[in-house]
Amino acid sequence: MLRILLVDDEKTERAGLRFLIHKFALPLEIAEASNGKKALEYIKEHRVDILLTDVKMPYMDGLELARAANVYNENIVIIIFSAYGEFEYAKQACEVNAVNYLLKPIEVDEFRDVMEKVIGICMQRRRWEEKKESLLVADKSLLLFKLMNSKASHEEIGKSLEPYGIRLQNKYITILSIETEGNYFEYNYDEFLRILRNDLTAAYEYINLYPNLANILIYEGNRLNEDRIDRMTKRLYLDMTSQGKEKVSMIVGKQCFGFADFGKHMQEIERLREDTFSCFSGIIYSDRVNGQKEERLTRTEHMKQEILNCISERNLEAVAKHVAAYLSCLKDEKSSSAMYAKYIFLDIVKALYEEYGIYNKSILFETTEEIMRCSGLHEVETAFLRVMETADSMQQGQTTDVSQAVAKIIQIVKNEYMEDLSLEEIAGRVCLTPAYVSYIFRQETGESLIKYLTDYRMHQAKNLLEQGRMKIVEVGKACGYPNQSYFNRLFRNRFGMTPKQYREQAGQQ
Repeated sequence: MLRILLVDDEKTERAGLRFLIHKFALPLEIAEASNGKKALEYIKEHRVDILLTDVKMPYMDGLELARAANVYNENIVIIIFSAYGEFEYAKQACEVNAVNYLLKPIEVDEFRDVMEKVIGICMQRRRWEEKKESLLVADKSLLLFKLMNSKASHEEIGKSLEPYGIRLQNKYITILSIETEGNYFEYNYDEFLRILRNDLTAAYEYINLYPNLANILIYEGNRLNEDRIDRMTKRLYLDMTSQGKEKVSMIVGKQCFGFADFGKHMQEIERLREDTFSCFSGIIYSDRVNGQKEERLTRTEHMKQEILNCISERNLEAVAKHVAAYLSCLKDEKSSSAMYAKYIFLDIVKALYEEYGIYNKSILFETTEEIMRCSGLHEVETAFLRVMETADSMQQGQTTDVSQAVAKIIQIVKNEYMEDLSLEEIAGRVCLTPAYVSYIFRQETGESLIKYLTDYRMHQAKNLLEQGRMKIVEVGKACGYPNQSYFNRLFRNRFGMTPKQYREQAGQQ
């Protein structure tokens, strides 16, 4: 609703104007002031769309008020009214950008005509402001999305962000990468924004990359204290996991100044994300990983040797005990290489098979596949315990035709992208575990299944918008996004404009 400020030192005059506004049911929120000085104070603190002011008042007259109001709000629409009909007042009213000049006593029909005209002007200006703001937000989102690419021209993108008030060139920057097991950022958008506002005490930008992956760009003019980053990150992690329903993994990148090492630090985050077990639960600080690496390797080799000694003694109870201790270390460290840990377990499995006289290439290959496709420590532990329990009776298993399974998954996505597809459902359709589906799909296509599904849906959304036969809300649902606001945000982040703007642009071509 628009807001009008009525300014007159006569209370009866203000009451008369208020009566007429209610009489004609004009869509206006009414505020009042008894003189120009009080009116200006109100304008400084509140948004005012229409200023209707008398000319002759104490402290500050209406013409002075109009000039000052234009300084604070260049879009304010001004109406001057006065009991003095001299030409000089009308001339001065034009000089202060008043759109109309009314004489007292006000004619009822004239007042109604003037107000309807002014309301139309205000509504048109507001629509333009909203459209302009929407375009700016979409463009900013697209630039931030591009900035997260480790191979992008970060200096060039940084300059493009400056008109939006994001100046990173001379700032200390830290990237916080957050991945969730479910599509947290799709279904908890407003709640997550509230958490960010409460927990982050530095300037930040939120970049939603995919329904389960987001980056937070934190920046300040002074170097961010390590303890402060630690406190913010831990508060964020606790708030996201407070309900106990969400599995959240966070990687805190190294702090850099400007864009000198920005790309390198983004690559480190990507490498850590790929190297660790998928969606571990906890926080990794990338600047602490390398310093712990040598000590971790020494400890790992020692624990591995203890396990091998227990195998040579055929003490499976001790093997299980030492394996549990090693898994506990991995859970605490979080940043241990997932691939390295899997190779450690494969060496242990090989020793176990050899000790029990069942070394067979086919069986070893099947077990290798099972361990390599594990995405979490719990899955590794389960697989290894199963190997121990069945060490003397394992048979050659039937291997899955990976290429055929991936082809079927792609077909499911293309045929049913409009449905509420989940990793668990797709995995069940191809008779594989969700972890293995994630592993083989990335191995075959070079990208995650969620990314492939999201990109395919976005491509279909563009096609439907270009065709122009469906309403935008129907396009979102037809592409698997019943949450219209989330569909709009995801589309805008990806293409730099809202679905509505894209349709309008496509229609002009």
